[in-house]
Amino acid sequence: MKSTYIDFMVKRNNKQEKKMSKENFEKQIRKRMEQLDEINKHGIFKELKGTVTDFNYDTKSLTMTFEATKFHENAFGIMFGGSLAGMFDIAFGTLTAGLGDYSVAPTVQLSTTFLKGIPTGATVRTEVEAVSTGKTIMNFVGKAYVGEELVGSASGTFMTPRPFKKFNTEK
Repeated sequence: MKSTYIDFMVKRNNKQEKKMSKENFEKQIRKRMEQLDEINKHGIFKELKGTVTDFNYDTKSLTMTFEATKFHENAFGIMFGGSLAGMFDIAFGTLTAGLGDYSVAPTVQLSTTFLKGIPTGATVRTEVEAVSTGKTIMNFVGKAYVGEELVGSASGTFMTPRPFKKFNTEK
């Protein structure tokens, strides 16, 4: 018997439901945490020292903490604003990985609002959540805190990638 468009859509939706299950969400977040441990050995990831501290499938939310190390200090003696943008980028990307079977989620748009200076040595807590989770695009909002003080907010849009080639500089 020939497959119909409806059969195709049912199969596709079943695959999406599998990807969006609570069990798969937790599995993907744990997988991403392991990847972050490996990534943290290099560059900005190492210096931000990001750690997933909480996640919730039902609310499609995630909490991560980061350290505002001396590496991130600007001329004013506080954390460079780009580091906060990087923290949101990593937190949104990690949540994207949890909501789908992705290890890489390209950033389409990231808007960060800086509300207070972040002292060097502070622990920054980002609380992010998915606003929408479509087939090709996911939208997020988040807030950053030092202690209980709100220091920044952000919104971001990420691609939910299909298999694609990684950028390779080797010839």
